[in-house]
Amino acid sequence: MPRPRINIMIMTEGETDAPVRSYSVPWYAPRAAVFVGISLVVLLVVTAALFIYYFGQSRELARVREEMNSAQAVARKADALQQELMHHREFTRRVAGLLGISVPSFADSVQKAASASGSVGSTAILDSLTGHDHAMEHDGPLTSNGILVTECPPDPNNRPRGLPLVGSISRGFAPHQINPAMRHNGIDFAIREGTPVLATADGVVEFSGEHDVYGLLIIVDHGNGFKTAYGHNSLLLYKYGETVKRGERIAVSGNTGISTAPHLHYEVIQDGETVDPTGFFGG
Repeated sequence: MPRPRINIMIMTEGETDAPVRSYSVPWYAPRAAVFVGISLVVLLVVTAALFIYYFGQSRELARVREEMNSAQAVARKADALQQELMHHREFTRRVAGLLGISVPSFADSVQKAASASGSVGSTAILDSLTGHDHAMEHDGPLTSNGILVTECPPDPNNRPRGLPLVGSISRGFAPHQINPAMRHNGIDFAIREGTPVLATADGVVEFSGEHDVYGLLIIVDHGNGFKTAYGHNSLLLYKYGETVKRGERIAVSGNTGISTAPHLHYEVIQDGETVDPTGFFGG
């Protein structure tokens, strides 16, 4: 059975040879034409919508890139200002040392993260060394009320006991201050540069080297949950992994790291948490 077709006859006025023209198309041709037309309209609408969407996204991306570039520029400027500040502080400290005058303490606006070297046995204690040190921040020195480690008996459990050196306390233990710049996880002893620093208990050196904040730093693990840290030294006498005895000289005090005057920063750490060293002074 032949498929139905649609015949179209067109009469042309004025033509004598073929006044009537006849065309035959499949029956589905009109439906196909309508479908194609609708498809083209939908395609145009979708294309326009996609164009508008991606054009808006490209403008937003350009804005984000501009903000990122601005933020990077501000960060570079801040880093340059920080470096300039550190140079000025170091220059002031050196000039004051040459003139033999004291330097007023500065509120640190920079807190550098502790970076552990490959020789460090454990980095937990370095993470606990936060805050900043400034010698002589009080109106007057605080009494240590302690006994030098070599002049008091050792603790039977090898806990730290006694003073690592004799000096006035210039800054006390204050780990819970609201202002982060005022927090302090140890005790600062104001002493002359070159004073011997003594180990307050037997142990093994866990870290001995340069620290961003505490300068030449040495940390001793006493093997019973206790560790002690001694910062801002001018010379370290023991290396990582070496065994030290209570009362032995392990360092020489100095003014290294972020510091405004010669002093020793001393910390006592128990089970990973800093504790008040004054409870271990042996007095």
